[in-house]
Amino acid sequence: MKNMNWYIIRQLLTPMLFITFALTGIIWLSQSLKYVDKLINGLPISTFLYLTVLLLPGILKFTLMLGLFFGTLFAFNKLYSESELVVMWAAGLSKWALTKPALYLALALMAVLYFISFVLTPHGIRTLDELRLEWRESLASVVLREGVFNSLSSGVTVYIREKSSSGELLGILVHDERDLEKPVTYMAEQGAFVKTEDGPRFVMKKGNLQEVQKDQAKLSILYFDDYTLDVSQFEKKRDKYWIDPKARYFHELMWPEESEKTARNMGEIIAELHQRFALPLYILALTYTAVAGVTSGEFTRRSRVKRLLTAAVSGILLIVLAVVLFRLAVSHSWITPLLYVVPLLAAGLSAHLASGGRIGNQPEISLQNPEMKET
Repeated sequence: MKNMNWYIIRQLLTPMLFITFALTGIIWLSQSLKYVDKLINGLPISTFLYLTVLLLPGILKFTLMLGLFFGTLFAFNKLYSESELVVMWAAGLSKWALTKPALYLALALMAVLYFISFVLTPHGIRTLDELRLEWRESLASVVLREGVFNSLSSGVTVYIREKSSSGELLGILVHDERDLEKPVTYMAEQGAFVKTEDGPRFVMKKGNLQEVQKDQAKLSILYFDDYTLDVSQFEKKRDKYWIDPKARYFHELMWPEESEKTARNMGEIIAELHQRFALPLYILALTYTAVAGVTSGEFTRRSRVKRLLTAAVSGILLIVLAVVLFRLAVSHSWITPLLYVVPLLAAGLSAHLASGGRIGNQPEISLQNPEMKET
């Protein structure tokens, strides 16, 4: 029996992994496009890949369920088409016994999905948010754009001709006219932004400083080999970071901090916690829906296509219903119990149909002539 279970699990894994990887790759590529402009504007390729990898946990939450659903539907239909199910029934195995391997795989994926939902996904979203804030607020993200006159603040303009592959800035011009009576222009052959304990600094090499005193119609020029410009006053000050519910870990959802914004978004926080608990339950419902699409009802080739289409549509509708319920639960707390009732009810009904209306080890077809049902 164990060998039979492992055989069916292997049959399930191949299409499940293929479908999961295919769906994940397509969605991952579409989501990665939003970071292409940052790559063009100087974002290192390693950082770009790191950013896009952080998107994977959020994608896998749904592609794993779809992969298991369609993979199970495909694998059991293949076993049926090649008459392997008939042989198993003739050997004394009931429909319920044949659903156990799918149940084992579903339970394993439920554990994986809980880990993804409570650990990997919030870590990925939080890291992405922090990197986006750092990228948006960093002076380097503004100045590193080549061939463009960039405004650090009102009256301060920076131009960079080129950025080398090592990150060095070439052809630098900084014009500061905040003091209209004494505008200052810095010109340098090369330079770079550096972070210090006292704040960001702009280090320039081989250049000059030109200061105009309009009241005296005087131009002063200072040549330098190294010059450090304090640009901390231009850096944007980050507001206190409020953690989005999707980026919160379990303890932050269970015991959120006390603040006015948290109180306003408490419904979203509670809904997010329930969603993470309820979402993996849909794996059971989808798995048994797929199995029921092959093993339920009379086993005739005429009705097989109809049952497969019914199972596929039912699975898709179940996922759509889950998304709708998750969204409504944010503003309607009375819907929260349905997040658990719907997948458990669907799993129970599908398991009943998949086992031929009974849960046990009694075979449901005559073992004397199992091919009689094949037409």
